Amino acid sequence: MAILLSSILPTHYRDENDIYHAIAIDDTNHLLSILQKYITNPHKLVLVANDPYNEEKMDEKIITLKESFTLSNMPFKSVIALDHRNMDIAKEILQDADLIILSGGKCPRQKEFFDQINLGDILSTHKGLTIGISAGTMNLGNIVANFPEELADLDEPRWLQGLGFYEDIIIPHFDGESEEYQLDYSELDIVKDYIFPMSMGKTLIGMPNYSYILIDGDTKTYYGDIYQITDGIVTKVN
Repeated sequence: MAILLSSILPTHYRDENDIYHAIAIDDTNHLLSILQKYITNPHKLVLVANDPYNEEKMDEKIITLKESFTLSNMPFKSVIALDHRNMDIAKEILQDADLIILSGGKCPRQKEFFDQINLGDILSTHKGLTIGISAGTMNLGNIVANFPEELADLDEPRWLQGLGFYEDIIIPHFDGESEEYQLDYSELDIVKDYIFPMSMGKTLIGMPNYSYILIDGDTKTYYGDIYQITDGIVTKVN
């Protein structure tokens, strides 16, 4: 199994009414080239939910993903949302997918859903490409640094056990040049009050939007800017 770790997957933009609009995937930091290398026969794409009960959002994302990959000359024959509606047959849905995408969102909520569908066991024998987006990326790791993005997250545990497919502790949406978190809706100083303190005695890997990490067997490749955060000190490693 090959894993592409990302902060975002640029398949759409949102308008002022929070409506998704599909766009073609470009080759910023070789993203389109990676997808074309691993997806030679775009048959089935499965999007695994973060919030398995938000049916409306999942259905909207599925429509957008299908259109985006078609615009990118990778027209999937089947694009499926995996959420509470079909979780009982998760293995059947995922086992022959050419591309599995793990949605972004809340890490604890998503990890609970992953455990319910035994996603770790299913992915361990998956032959296609798996893409993690933000929380989906974090939950693929061995250890998850679960910092809050908004006030509603303050009581969540700071450290979680992930699925164990890689050893780095990844911080998505991290701009190492400005040392800022790349979400504009948070009421918290995420970097100063959470990410830096959580890096004390540990090494975190900061990944900005539009940067990617590809893991294929024993090979790990950085695409775009990647940063190491250790004891509150940021160092650029790629």
